[in-house]
Amino acid sequence: MKKNIMWLALAACLFVATPVMAKEGLYAGLFIPNASISGVSGSAGSGLGIRAGSGFSRYFSLEGVYAETGDLKTAAVDFKVNFPLTSLDSSNVMTVEPYLNLGYGMYTFGNSSTDSGSGTRVGFGVEVYLFRELSVQAGWTKANATFKGSSADYGVDVKTMDVGLIYHFL
Repeated sequence: MKKNIMWLALAACLFVATPVMAKEGLYAGLFIPNASISGVSGSAGSGLGIRAGSGFSRYFSLEGVYAETGDLKTAAVDFKVNFPLTSLDSSNVMTVEPYLNLGYGMYTFGNSSTDSGSGTRVGFGVEVYLFRELSVQAGWTKANATFKGSSADYGVDVKTMDVGLIYHFL
């Protein structure tokens, strides 16, 4: 049930806003996450992820994320607050833009998919525009999740650093 809600929220992100400028409208990208997990034996490592979202203004956006890093699979929805710092060209492309995010994620740990959990996420990062349509993003996110294990419930911290490219549909 929770996975269906996450996919519906991601689909809603893709169809809500009409593209007006780079930060307002739809965007999608690929990223390379490097995750670590405390509270369980093993580590998540590096992997590959995708993100898609919709910007409602220069300052606010809603984003869906899916990533696989070694033993960890993540599906999340984040609310992002952007802080435009510079506008260096006539097209008003925001060339440097830090952000904060707050969201909710669902996690599966291990190859057997028996241990799964969910919890809140907080993070920060910076997005640098190469062109109006293309940006590079680097960020850090920490999640506090409660896993429903096969024997007992347990809490974990999932820390993820990522870097990737984002294409903004105009």
